[in-house]
Amino acid sequence: MAAEGRLLADRYRLLRRLGSGGSSNVHEAEDLALDRRVAVKLLAGGSDPADAVAAERFRREAATLARISSPYVVAVLDAGADAGTPFVVMELLDGVELDALVGTHGALPPEVAEAVAASVCAGLAAVHEAGVVHRDVKPSNVMITRAGRVVLQDFGLARAVDNSPVTELGEVVGTPRYLPPETLRGASPRPAADLYGLGTCLYTMLSGRHPFAGEEEIAPIILQVVDTGLPRLTGTPGVPPRLAALADALTERDADLRPASAVEVLGRLATTVSAEPVRRLRSLVADCIRDQALATVHRPAAEAAADPEGGTLTIPRPAPGGGRERPENIAGLHTTAVPTQVSWPTTSADGLPGGHPVGLSSSTQQMVMSGMTEAKATSRLREAVTLVHRGDLQEAVRILGTLARVCPISLGTAHPTTLAAQFWQAMCLSREGAGGEAVVLFSAVSERCEAERNSGRG
Repeated sequence: MAAEGRLLADRYRLLRRLGSGGSSNVHEAEDLALDRRVAVKLLAGGSDPADAVAAERFRREAATLARISSPYVVAVLDAGADAGTPFVVMELLDGVELDALVGTHGALPPEVAEAVAASVCAGLAAVHEAGVVHRDVKPSNVMITRAGRVVLQDFGLARAVDNSPVTELGEVVGTPRYLPPETLRGASPRPAADLYGLGTCLYTMLSGRHPFAGEEEIAPIILQVVDTGLPRLTGTPGVPPRLAALADALTERDADLRPASAVEVLGRLATTVSAEPVRRLRSLVADCIRDQALATVHRPAAEAAADPEGGTLTIPRPAPGGGRERPENIAGLHTTAVPTQVSWPTTSADGLPGGHPVGLSSSTQQMVMSGMTEAKATSRLREAVTLVHRGDLQEAVRILGTLARVCPISLGTAHPTTLAAQFWQAMCLSREGAGGEAVVLFSAVSERCEAERNSGRG
């Protein structure tokens, strides 16, 4: 079973899990041979590595990616097996998925949407040139890096056009709301199916919503796609007619009516992207990452209200008083972790009000606190600080957000690890452009440290 610290093939040391899906997990890992960070995808715990279908899918994905050379497609670096478990090593991408970007900003500026679509299309052109069909083109499989690079990822369902499928005949694989009618009917996927997926991405970017947004049941979605097709964008206010017509053409119900190839679609897009759309795209990505960081500081009331357990634990902003340790040396991180005095204003026009609570559901509280010992909290804090120094602010913010919510309860509001987590959380927010919110956190830590200093003198 994969775990932090596991060494694969005497070369790749797993650092943390990035995500999971289907029968696989994706981990960040350290490549000991080349001293770099990579992404490692391997069969999840509970999957049988000896299972022929699962193993063949893994080998197929590695072979598929190895045949494709494009800056718009995630690069495969290595593949192998460790203790019978197949794994694929890929480049590690730092950014946000298109799905999250639209979720944060709504409809993207048309020129930005066109630039993203052109990049995805260029990636698909390389994929199809290699004789491969992706089969699962959708917004969550499009990554946009901080630098504005657009990358098509997750080739777990891909296969060569002429190969026999690994799945059972007629089995539908992929995400139904993004699948074309012919795939839903069980037909063998062709490049036209990927172009349909590109069309759904363009639809999502231009409209600011997913196809069939608000419809949770799969059956009505499938019926509409097969019987009447995707809703048309042409005539939608604010959507340029040229791009709306292209999105509608890509999502035609009849595959024969769609553009003939990704190369043809590229000819209808602005393939020479000016600096301005890229600059705006980078700015949107930075804003999205900042908002994700802020979400770790303040849990929206709506989320708490929707919690099925019904109970919440409210953790107010720390107030001076009551602590068992002086914070000058925190978890071995010395005085750089939390200064004993920080010169920051206590209020900010764009900051979070001091009274805003952070909530944890009762079920989450019980699960996290049961395992959050002082030693584990210190270890997680060290991991987060290391990530900050490496520049991996997104994952650092996630870890620090958990510590900042749980440590005041499990360790105390004045515990050095609690204060250090809040300090480094504020540092991350500042670096992500959330200066007002960072000021509030810095001020709270400063007040707590000053209170501890005064209580020590008494």
